[in-house]
Amino acid sequence: MNNKGMTKKYARALYNVAVQQKDVKEVSNRINYIVDVMKAVPEFSQLLQTHQVSTEDKITILKNVLKDNISSLEVELISDILEHNNILILSDIAKHFEYLVETDSNLVNMTITSAKELSAEEVDHIQSSIESHLNKKVDVRTETDKSLIGGVRLRVGNIVIDNTISRRLDMLKNTLTQA
Repeated sequence: MNNKGMTKKYARALYNVAVQQKDVKEVSNRINYIVDVMKAVPEFSQLLQTHQVSTEDKITILKNVLKDNISSLEVELISDILEHNNILILSDIAKHFEYLVETDSNLVNMTITSAKELSAEEVDHIQSSIESHLNKKVDVRTETDKSLIGGVRLRVGNIVIDNTISRRLDMLKNTLTQA
C-alpha cells in the first residue's frame, strides 16, 4: 500500500475511534501537538526516524517527553507507524484527520490572522458571520503577523480570504509593473 493509502487508512481509523470515544476535538489537538513538536524539535523527529533505537524505547521516550499531551490512542497509532518505519506520514495523517473532522461533522476550523491582536468582540463578530454563512459551527484560532500591516486573512477549511493591506499593496505593485 502506498503512503497516501496508508495515510487515509490511519486517519480514518483514528477518526472512527475518536468518534466512538467522543473525543474528536481532543484527539485532533493532541495529534497536531505531536506534529508541531516534531517540526519544532528536529532532534525529536530524527530520534523517531532512526533505526538505531528500538520502537519500544522510542515509545517510552515519547511518553516521557509528551506526558499529558498524548493518550493511549496516539501512542498506539505512533507505535504502529513506527513498526512500519514510516513516522514521516504522521503529519499527513493529522491533515487528513482534520479533513475528516470537517467533512463528517458540523464543525469547520478557521484561522484569523491579523497584524494586531483582535478584541474578543471582533473575533466573535467574524466567527458569527462565518457560522451564519456556512451554517456550521466554527472553531476559531487567532494568529498575529505584523507583516500584514492591517486587515485580516481568514482561512476557513481550505479556503483563504485575504483582505490585508500587504496583499493589496502586492496587487497594486503587480498592476503597476505590468502596465
